[in-house]
Amino acid sequence: MIMQHTPAIPDYRAKLNEKAMAKLLGITVAEYQSLSHKPIEAYTDISGNITEFYIHVSTNNDPGLLSKLHRDESNFIRFKPEEVYRNFI
Repeated sequence: MIMQHTPAIPDYRAKLNEKAMAKLLGITVAEYQSLSHKPIEAYTDISGNITEFYIHVSTNNDPGLLSKLHRDESNFIRFKPEEVYRNFI
């Protein structure tokens, strides 16, 4: 069995470039550049393991752009760690 190395994220904010963030969100780079949002952050369990990443987007964004995003009722977009790690590498 081959063990896959998961890159270490230096802190609770993943540092992805605009192209990687746009890909993660399923939008174009131009759309990402116009998106008003908080930085992507990690949610950890009680043991300190990252269980998910999330980003909060503003409701003041273009409604057409917001409709492309998979937001919850609080305007958070959540990602599995594996999704973020694929774009982080």
